[in-house]
Amino acid sequence: MVTHTVAIRIFGVVAVAAAALGASGAEAEVFVDFGVSATRVKADIADQATTTTSSSNGLHLGAGARRALRAGSIGARLELDDVDSDLLLSVRALDYRRHLSQRFAVTGFLGAARLDLATPAYGYYLGGGLEIKHLLRSLDLGIDLRLGDKIARDNVLPTDPQGRPDNFYDLSGFSLYLRYRFGGE
Repeated sequence: MVTHTVAIRIFGVVAVAAAALGASGAEAEVFVDFGVSATRVKADIADQATTTTSSSNGLHLGAGARRALRAGSIGARLELDDVDSDLLLSVRALDYRRHLSQRFAVTGFLGAARLDLATPAYGYYLGGGLEIKHLLRSLDLGIDLRLGDKIARDNVLPTDPQGRPDNFYDLSGFSLYLRYRFGGE
């Protein structure tokens, strides 16, 4: 079984290789993110009367591509985060950036998330943030506020709590990262 640490390393190598191969003559900007995240998980477990809350800090990795628009850009991104030693795999299916000036932009995104528990939990993923563009030549700084809404895990294992068929997890937190751009705007 591949641990999530090994998966993160493999993802990083593949993302950098894919970005490098796609960068020459691409009309889209390809990028990778490296940073940290802090996440709060509110768990509504089937056989518990109250919800439980936990917080954790971890590594944040991402890779994506975007195309320029008149006053911003639109794209998609894949992210990996360590959430209390569980892997959070997120897809930003719609990743929008609006330029405020030459140096600043605001972002908004919508997508899906998969939290790697005893059996996977799936749900909606959304948020927004602020970017400082061109911190250095091909490097941006970003901070995102993120929400995972009603990420559901089916109770199918014999050891799972009984009472209802699903457990629900609400995620909230932020990520702070450096983005390396391979091309584009």
